[in-house]
Amino acid sequence: MAYSAAALTAAEIAGFANDKPMMVVQSLQSGSLSTAKWTWGGAHPDADATDADYPASRACDDIGSLQTQSSNVLGSVSGASQEDPCEITATGHGFSNGDFVYFYSIGGMTELNYDPDEHNIYEVTGKTTNTFKLLGVDATGFTAYTSGGAVENVKFYNIYTGGAATTVDVDTLLLLNHDFSGTSNVLVEIADNSTFTSNKIEIARHVSTGTTDTGRWLVTNLNSAGAGSTYSAGGTAQRYSDVAYIRLVVVGRYSALGEFFLGARYQLQRNPDLAWNNKNEVSGVTDFQSRTGLTKRYVFYRGQAVRNVTMGMGASAEITVVDNWFNAINEGTRPFVWIDTPSSGAEARLMLLDDAGLNFPLVGPYERQLTFSMAEQPPFLSRE
Repeated sequence: MAYSAAALTAAEIAGFANDKPMMVVQSLQSGSLSTAKWTWGGAHPDADATDADYPASRACDDIGSLQTQSSNVLGSVSGASQEDPCEITATGHGFSNGDFVYFYSIGGMTELNYDPDEHNIYEVTGKTTNTFKLLGVDATGFTAYTSGGAVENVKFYNIYTGGAATTVDVDTLLLLNHDFSGTSNVLVEIADNSTFTSNKIEIARHVSTGTTDTGRWLVTNLNSAGAGSTYSAGGTAQRYSDVAYIRLVVVGRYSALGEFFLGARYQLQRNPDLAWNNKNEVSGVTDFQSRTGLTKRYVFYRGQAVRNVTMGMGASAEITVVDNWFNAINEGTRPFVWIDTPSSGAEARLMLLDDAGLNFPLVGPYERQLTFSMAEQPPFLSRE
C-alpha cells in the first residue's frame, strides 16, 4: 500500500494558529513496529543492528528512544577527475560500493562540495583501495580539481514499521538529546519500499548552525515541496498516512542521537481553565539535618515540569479528540508530547499522566470537564 498525504483539518489548523495546547502521541510504538533498526548505514535487513558500543535504550517502547553514536568513515581527497563518471582519489579511504558520501573543502572542483540546499550526496562505485567513482556523475564540465578536500559517509538510520502490512500515520516530529556538528544536515524521508526508491520524499530538514547544535528538534509542519520532493519550511503541514518506511539521514558529524518521536497530534481548541500554571517545575530532593541544625540536601533530579489541567468542553468534536487521544496513549499508560503554546513559542515536553485514567465527567446536559495531571519524563527541557 502506498502512503498518502493530506493537509491538517480546519479545526487543527485553527487550534494551532490560536496557540491552544497540543498533544502528540508516538506512532512508532512497539506494538506497531516489527524490529526497528537504528543503524549508520545500509538498508534495513536483519543484518543491520544498533552500534554495539551504543545499544538501543528502550528501543521502540512507549517512548521510542534509540541511543547511538556516529560511525564516521573519513577520507582525504587528493584528486578528482573531469570524467564521466568522476573518479576520486583518496588514499586508504575505506568506503565500499553502494556507500553514500559527501565532500567538503575541495579546491577547484567546488561543484562536489556539499550544499544543504542541493543535498548533493553521491553513491560509491568502482572502488579500489585508493580510488572510487561517483555513480552517474559526469564531471566533464566541472572546474578542474586543484587541491585539498575531505570525503565522509552519509549515515542512514532506518525506522520502519514492518512493511505494507503494518503502517503508521505521522504529522509531527520531535528529536531529543541530539548533538550535531555545525556542518550537519539532517533529513527525514519516507518511501513505499525498503530501498527508498519508490515515492521517496523528504518530510523534514534541519541544518545545523554554529560549531555545536544540541537539544531538541521539533517540526510541526511535516511536508514536501511537491515536484522536488524536498521539505519546505514554509510549506503546508501535512499528515502522512499508511507510511511503511521511514529513515533519518545525517550528512555531517555528530556525537549522539536520542529520542526519535514521530507521531500524530491531538489538537485542543481551548486553553485550560484559570488558574493555569504553565511554568510549574519541581526538583526531587531529600534533606538530612544534623544535630547542629545544618541541612544537607541530596538532589535526585532538577527542573521536572508538571502540569495540572482542568478544562470544560461541550462540542462533540472536541470531546472526540480527547477520547481518541486517551485511546492512543493506551488508556493513559504511554507517554506523549505536550506543547503548551505550539505556534508562538513551542516547547515540547515528554509527559506521562500521574494517574492512568480519564477523568472526564458530565457537568451539564452536554458539557464535560476534563481533569488530569502529568509530569515530565527525562530528558527534562529545563536542563538542556
